[in-house]
Amino acid sequence: MKEVSSCDEIRYREFPNLRFGTCEDGTVYFDATHFINTEGDVRKHNVRDFDIGFHFWKKAICDTYQIIPEDIIFLNKDGHFLVEESLALLFVAYVDPAFGVYMLERVAEMLVRGIVISDITLLTLIRERLTMDDILQVIT
Repeated sequence: MKEVSSCDEIRYREFPNLRFGTCEDGTVYFDATHFINTEGDVRKHNVRDFDIGFHFWKKAICDTYQIIPEDIIFLNKDGHFLVEESLALLFVAYVDPAFGVYMLERVAEMLVRGIVISDITLLTLIRERLTMDDILQVIT
């Protein structure tokens, strides 16, 4: 059985409750149970439904990265479901479909413009470069 020492790495600032950890073989997983418990609704979100509903994505990940299906999702010793890192953003979209729409809009923007940056990065850049007076002048 695979084991991840702890899932305490925050990879995406936008999702501080999407926690990642590394297995002894170097494979990275996120704690899907923790994410559902903190960001989802346990009455309507669960890893089994995600696994069934996104089976074709799971198969594509296995084929692309030569991962055996049993290593994509597993239950750890603490009773939490851990999911291979490639499915992290898709899992966020499963829990929050509005994020799925946002993600598709950003990919379309990237294909049209050739570049895209996150909203957080955009706000950070604005805050670093412009004064509040500059911002108010632009938006009024």
